[in-house]
Amino acid sequence: MTEAVRGRSVPPVDRHRRDLAIDLGICAAIVAYGLPPMLDASVNDPRATTIGPLLIPALLVAILLRRAHPLGAACVFAAGCVASGVPTFHQFRLVVAVPVAVAILFPLSTRAPRGRALAGLAALLAGLVFVGATESVVHGVPGAVGMAAFVVPLSLAVWGAGRIVQARERTAAELVRRSEQLRLQREATATLAVEIDRERLASELDVAVRARLQEMIELASPGELAAAEARSRFSRIEALGRESLDRMRTLLGLLRSTDRGAREPRPTLEQLDALLAAARDAGRAIDLEVEGERRPLGAAVELAAYRTLQHALAVVGGAGDRPALIRVRYLPDRLELEVRGSRTGGGAASAALMAARERVLALGGSFSADTPSDGLQILHAGLPAVPAHA
Repeated sequence: MTEAVRGRSVPPVDRHRRDLAIDLGICAAIVAYGLPPMLDASVNDPRATTIGPLLIPALLVAILLRRAHPLGAACVFAAGCVASGVPTFHQFRLVVAVPVAVAILFPLSTRAPRGRALAGLAALLAGLVFVGATESVVHGVPGAVGMAAFVVPLSLAVWGAGRIVQARERTAAELVRRSEQLRLQREATATLAVEIDRERLASELDVAVRARLQEMIELASPGELAAAEARSRFSRIEALGRESLDRMRTLLGLLRSTDRGAREPRPTLEQLDALLAAARDAGRAIDLEVEGERRPLGAAVELAAYRTLQHALAVVGGAGDRPALIRVRYLPDRLELEVRGSRTGGGAASAALMAARERVLALGGSFSADTPSDGLQILHAGLPAVPAHA
């Protein structure tokens, strides 16, 4: 796994090297800050020895453990507070102990579980109080009390800030997990809607072909016919055959297009605003009117409504002072769609008009395309308002 840093991925080995370099830098900074006063004879107790500065690593080693083992780092720090006082327990190490404790507290509170974080906090406070009790500058009971009065509020503040950060990180991770679950659920629902749509289209194809074949069989039934009537029947059979073939091509085309996109979330009327925004960005002038209370409908109805409006935008144009108008009416048992605007021609418009018609009729709806005046096109579609849970 990798960690994203400023828009790029950092391999684990490089991340560990980076963290180690940071921790070594912190150790160097603490040594540079604390070593001079530890060597100052005017500050140190006469009973202090030169061993004290040599035992600084006993405190610093905890910093190198704070990321991978925060509780262990706290325990090592507490032991280092004792070891760094050897042999007289009057060594001056306050200026090193406090920065090390603060450096350990934050990863302890953000990375460790609550119980382990509390145990680590107790170990750190115990080590610091011991340093105060054995410090060469402030030693004994007053030193321990003064050290506790200083480090307890500081440690609690740092520890509490770390717990808040951990809680926020957990909340963010939970939101990411739930978002992923919702995405997978939407994909599963969309896949199911596609399957329902395909089944209904297949049923429509079966019903249409059966009805026309039955009529063709009846027209071709044996019997004595006059020549004119026979020609009329054969003409009717030819027309039915051509109509059936055209309908089969259209529905099979819809089935193939639905199958190709089955793995992608299928659009619904929730995406209508995005569809219109894209059309407006392309220079189209389009107005939208929604009547009734918007409510989720069945997946197949939502998909058919969206596709119908998408196809209608290829048939009806709008620009300038004559924008296209889309009306969506939510009725108790029906969803009505109306699109009006300037008429566009060409093969693409004809194909889109046919696709919109087939989408609506396949769900048992109604579709009409009118041209009441020169240059005006009005499309009207009605779909059964099947509820989302149906």
